[in-house]
Amino acid sequence: MLNFLKINRNKGFTLIEILMVIAILGIISSIVLLNLSQFRNEQLLKNTTLDVVSLLSKARQNTLSSVNSTNYGIHFDNDKAVLFTGSVYSSNNTTNEPVVFSSKVIIPIPSGLNIGGGSDVIFERLTGETVGGTIKIQLTSDSTKQKIITVGKIGNASSN
Repeated sequence: MLNFLKINRNKGFTLIEILMVIAILGIISSIVLLNLSQFRNEQLLKNTTLDVVSLLSKARQNTLSSVNSTNYGIHFDNDKAVLFTGSVYSSNNTTNEPVVFSSKVIIPIPSGLNIGGGSDVIFERLTGETVGGTIKIQLTSDSTKQKIITVGKIGNASSN
């Protein structure tokens, strides 16, 4: 009978073993969450870059097609890019099409823009040409994580 009690006592987990398992699970989950957060931020940066390139292409295409018999441009702010009609950006125009960025992504104005000294890219009617330059998009949490959009003088836009 004494052997029977001894065997039953040795079965089960001690408090230290349970705490060790919880600590290991905590460490593993924090590493996974950190990597997921970094991946999410990099995807936001990539998607925002694609949105801006798409908006530039749309403005150029609308200009080349003479939609509404006018030219088009893109105005850049820290937190958004706006497709506008005409040669001058007006924030009150009802035809403006803004693309608002996630709060984790910005265009650092003015250092992030190298497009002819302003914050607008305007396409010439019928030719689709523009001054050309670069647009830098970066994460707010890590300025080393960035994408550069290059706009050629003939109006084509591409990203790195």
